[in-house]
Parts: sequence; structure tokens; C-alpha cells
Amino acid sequence: MVSLPKTPAAARPTIYALGLASLALGLIKTARPAAIAERTGLGGAAMVRALGLREMAAGAGLLLDGGDKRWLAAHGLNIVGQVAVLLKARPSSRREWRSLTVFYGVLLGLTLADVYAAQRLRRAGR
Repeated sequence: MVSLPKTPAAARPTIYALGLASLALGLIKTARPAAIAERTGLGGAAMVRALGLREMAAGAGLLLDGGDKRWLAAHGLNIVGQVAVLLKARPSSRREWRSLTVFYGVLLGLTLADVYAAQRLRRAGR
């Protein structure tokens, strides 16, 4: 949050929310990887933990230097990686399908927020 004030005011709330959401999601994924893997039909907890660590890194980058488009790009690429992993999920129950649908919804929301923040930065000339 040290350099978040360098971020244009129009993009600041979105980038701040993205950073906090990414930190929270990453923390959940690293704290409970086996539960998430089981609930979504993903095979291994190690993959979920790795995704969580990447999510936290992207969130920290957004909070510390959100005015830099490279962090938004890194966050977007992280989402693409998560979608690629989720595409390999093999849900076998209604509960797993529901959890997987929630994950896709969260990723869609984060993607839309990424695009919105990038447009705000572009308009501000960053």
C-alpha cells in the first residue's frame, strides 16, 4: 500500500479490491488445499497450494505497486493458469460441480475487474 497512492485515483479502488481479494483467495488455497481439491474434483492439494501462492504474490504486487500494468498482466495470467488447471478437474458429484462453478464465477469476476482496472489505467495514461 506504500505506492498505491501512485495509482490513478480512478483505478485505485478496483486495484485495491483486486489485491485484497487475491490475498484472501490465495490464503484460503494455501491454508486448505486438500479441502479445495476434494470439493472441486482437482486431484492434488499441492497444485491448489501452488495456485494459492501465485494468487497471493499477484495480490501483494497489486497492493504494493498497483499502478504498474505488469502486475495486472501477472494477475490476469495467474487467472488463465487457474482456468487451465480447473479444466482438468473431474468432478464426480453434484457438490463438486457446484464448487467448481463457484470457482469459475470468482475467476470471471476477477477477470472482469482486471479488464476494468486496465482500462482505468489506460485512460489515466499509465
